[in-house]
Amino acid sequence: MIGRAVFAYGAAYATPPLMKFFPVLLLTGALAGAASQAVAQAPDSTAKPRYTLFQPTPRTQLRKLHPDRPGITESGFTIDPGHLQVETNLFRVRNGREDGTRRRELLFNQAVVKLGVSEQTDVQLVVESYTIEKEWPQENTAPARNRGFGDLTLRVKRNIFGDDGPSRGALAVATFVRMPTGGSVGNGGWEAGVSVPFTYKLAETSELSVQVRGNWEHDRDAGQHFVSFMPAATVNHDLNKVLGVYAELMSNWDTRQALWRTTLNVGPELTLSENCQLDFGAGLPLTRETYREFFLGLTLRR
Repeated sequence: MIGRAVFAYGAAYATPPLMKFFPVLLLTGALAGAASQAVAQAPDSTAKPRYTLFQPTPRTQLRKLHPDRPGITESGFTIDPGHLQVETNLFRVRNGREDGTRRRELLFNQAVVKLGVSEQTDVQLVVESYTIEKEWPQENTAPARNRGFGDLTLRVKRNIFGDDGPSRGALAVATFVRMPTGGSVGNGGWEAGVSVPFTYKLAETSELSVQVRGNWEHDRDAGQHFVSFMPAATVNHDLNKVLGVYAELMSNWDTRQALWRTTLNVGPELTLSENCQLDFGAGLPLTRETYREFFLGLTLRR
């Protein structure tokens, strides 16, 4: 049933440009349906007691660490109840050109704080701690500068299946609301969106995650809202117990301009402990008017 629902969603909203990504929607539906059928048929011999926010999961029973970073593609897993997880861009730099204007953004400690409230649900607060923006409307001119604390975002993530049990796949739904608290460095208006991530264990050391995401965004310069779609897919592979690598292909469809912006994100991941991961990466533009990015990130769980 879940596979049919995902397929129907893709068919209903796949405008001709989005049909380019329709195979990924189909793959998501097929994998989701297969995994849900496996969950329904296989006996759960590894069932554990139900834990809550006030009766946390024992640390010896915590799930494998599954950060939603470093890319856009989230995992299908949630945080164990009663535990906190912080995922942050310690430093991120973005450079690009749009409508003839060259832009640079420096972001410091752009963090997501997650709290597990039930076996399948976590709540999240996204804090854009400090941002420095520079714009060059014309070449060989002094840049215009903005700096300050960015917007705040509230998110809720609900796992549909796969957090626990024998299934090799995990499917979730996440929603968010972004509040315009960032002043001149924020997006300047209320925003919202929903994402549907699915993670599948390809092998003992490899995972595939795919995601479909829709956003209701605000253009600060134009003073108007618009809709965008962000399909993405990521492959993670562990080379050993410490070092892993990832590659992500993500795209952003802007409904105002009928324009795809596509990026390839690649980099290493270092598992320092069961509760700590360090990642590096680069976002390499594959289309015009797409930003180039470099970042350093950290994930901590307690």
